[in-house]
Amino acid sequence: YVRGDRFNPEFIEKRRASLERFLKKIAVHPVLQRAECFRVFLDSRDWNSDLALQNKKRQDEGRLDTIGDALLNAFAKIKKPDEKFVIMRDEVDKLEENLQGLERLEQRILKRQEELEIDYREFGGAVAGLGNLETGITEPLHRFAHTVASYATILNELSTREDAEFLSELHECLAYCNSVKSVLKLRDQKQLDFEELSDYLQQQVAERQRLVSNGRLGGSASIGGFFQQKMDEIKGVDQERAKQDKLKRVEEKIKDLQDAVEKSSDDSDLFSNETAKEYEIFQLQKTKDMRQCLLDYTTGRVEFFEKGKDLWDQIIPVLEAIHVDDD
Repeated sequence: YVRGDRFNPEFIEKRRASLERFLKKIAVHPVLQRAECFRVFLDSRDWNSDLALQNKKRQDEGRLDTIGDALLNAFAKIKKPDEKFVIMRDEVDKLEENLQGLERLEQRILKRQEELEIDYREFGGAVAGLGNLETGITEPLHRFAHTVASYATILNELSTREDAEFLSELHECLAYCNSVKSVLKLRDQKQLDFEELSDYLQQQVAERQRLVSNGRLGGSASIGGFFQQKMDEIKGVDQERAKQDKLKRVEEKIKDLQDAVEKSSDDSDLFSNETAKEYEIFQLQKTKDMRQCLLDYTTGRVEFFEKGKDLWDQIIPVLEAIHVDDD
């Protein structure tokens, strides 16, 4: 959303203003304000090197888990969605949709203002040309043309301001929405991990029950057990010992899974609680940002119209002073 040369003063100023707004949000966040990467950013004298080190730490710690989660859960869905977080996601989706609509409309407004600025400059040039022909009122017409050109200039300043402030702030709000959606998605991932581990645990418990009852729990399980038993007999395998060995492995797996399910449940609950807190922060920050964004927009408009009024007020006496012969 920041167009132009990356070393262009306009580009640099937009990035500076966006960074300042972002840092202010981080500074008031109850958790992020204490983050190590934030402290390093503020204190570092070699930011590029420190950033590379921070990124390497995060990549080393999270690469395998991320790949594993993506492969295991790419097509999985939560069995028991939490209504509270479903509502949150819907609210963010609707907010994002409305912000995107505002963005499109503001871009159209800026395009119209750009076209209007060009028209005003052409209009002023035409009046100046008329002044060259009308020698009796050349000076008033030239001053009027100058007023029109000045009006086009303040219109350009308005467009530049709205592009740098209002439109940029809309993009930042959209980025914030995307971050919240990522957090909600990660929360769902935690719940999905818990559900899948719980299902796997139940499968192992059922397998233990089947082994204890000698495989007579149902048609498909009994048939499978029957053929496995016959194959083992052909191979000369001690059935009772093989059964006990398998039962022992299943018991160990159940114990490991019980620990994993308990930990996953704790992680999911903790992350859900933190997500709910983060959403409250998002709601407060969103309201604060919208208030400031609209105030800035309104202030810019008021200043534009006040400057325009001053320009036209100054040219009225000049036009009224043109002598008109009524005879």
